[in-house]
Amino acid sequence: MKKTLSLILALVMLFAVTSAFAEGKAIDGLADRGITIHEAGLNEVDDLVSPTTGRNLMEIEVPNGFLGMAVTGEYQPIMVQISNADNGLGSSSSIKNYRNAPVNGIYADVVYEALQKKGGGESRMTYVFSDVVPDFAGFIRSTRIQHALYRAEWESAFVTSGWNYAVKDVPDVWKENGLPEPTGKRTEADPGIVYVGDLSNKPWGPYVYRIFDKSGKKYSGANTELFNLTGLLTDIIPKDHVPANHTWKFTDDIPTGGDDAEFVYVKFGSEYATDSRLEYDASTNSYIRYIKREKGEDMPYRTNVLLEPEVKKVKGDGRNVKGMGLVIQGMEAGDPITFNNVIVQQVDYNWISFTRPNPKLVGSGNADYFMGGKHLSGVWERKSLTDRTVFYGPDGNEIEMQRGRTLIILMPYGENGAGVSYE
Repeated sequence: MKKTLSLILALVMLFAVTSAFAEGKAIDGLADRGITIHEAGLNEVDDLVSPTTGRNLMEIEVPNGFLGMAVTGEYQPIMVQISNADNGLGSSSSIKNYRNAPVNGIYADVVYEALQKKGGGESRMTYVFSDVVPDFAGFIRSTRIQHALYRAEWESAFVTSGWNYAVKDVPDVWKENGLPEPTGKRTEADPGIVYVGDLSNKPWGPYVYRIFDKSGKKYSGANTELFNLTGLLTDIIPKDHVPANHTWKFTDDIPTGGDDAEFVYVKFGSEYATDSRLEYDASTNSYIRYIKREKGEDMPYRTNVLLEPEVKKVKGDGRNVKGMGLVIQGMEAGDPITFNNVIVQQVDYNWISFTRPNPKLVGSGNADYFMGGKHLSGVWERKSLTDRTVFYGPDGNEIEMQRGRTLIILMPYGENGAGVSYE
């Protein structure tokens, strides 16, 4: 009896310990870290090394029909506004899970995650494609101020479905950045570098599609719009457009400082719609992002694969060229989208309304880095709208990142309990 009771007590104590550490060590994202910045300038560009991932461009495998720096040798990143509906999971009769997962998201170099509803009920992803530019990407969604703000530091082409045309906050950022509003007159000779799905009468119209099933029926819902990125790169983006030097520093060495961070818990405020967990995989030196489901086990964040996509004439509105749509045989979940670097950037969202965040992305704040299974504390600084955001480590020098894909999370610490912890 005593042995049984002791075993029960031991199990209870073990469970209590496990529960207490279930969300690990919380990061104080608002405290003054006392880091003196050793100001960094622009980094040198190596013709054989990707400025966005640090990978050897000659060693990157590129699918047939895809483009990008690994094919052309030319740096011309495209920033794409991507849905994160149902936290990138979603479901429908045609594909039980991953209905709203990012199409060809596995080829992105950089992913930004930012809230767009106060309280943490919805976030949106912005993908930067550079090393490899896929044929189709989506599902394309609308823009908020923060997306226009970090596009400015890249000076890249930008793809979106639109914005709230009754509110001028997004066009105001473009105007401040010297860009003409896309709703104005755009010609083949002067298409600009912001491409909007709503504006099907513009030069980029033939590269915007809604998806249809093999019977010609249009998929329902907002998460159905795709852009043909290779078409934009070949035919629309001006040949003389020069994006900003956004080169980061990379290293082949795993961090030796900091503390262990095998698990990272990201809390925005909605358990199933925006919160996530990242787990370190030493075999690939990357973090796998997991999404919590109401029923069943957590699922990894995956790319969405279109089966046999083909531009065809269809019944109904094909979005741009009348009667044309992207006909697919279906969709399936592809590989998990992993991240070699996870950066949590502390920001003040400054809400204009429930769905109109206006974060302060010019200035400075705290930053936390998860790389190589380690956590390092630092700060970020961006001097102006057109300056790149520089991420500094605990020693005040620009952080050296692991080669590969980077996730940047814009985190409003303390807002509705938002925060990050790790263990």
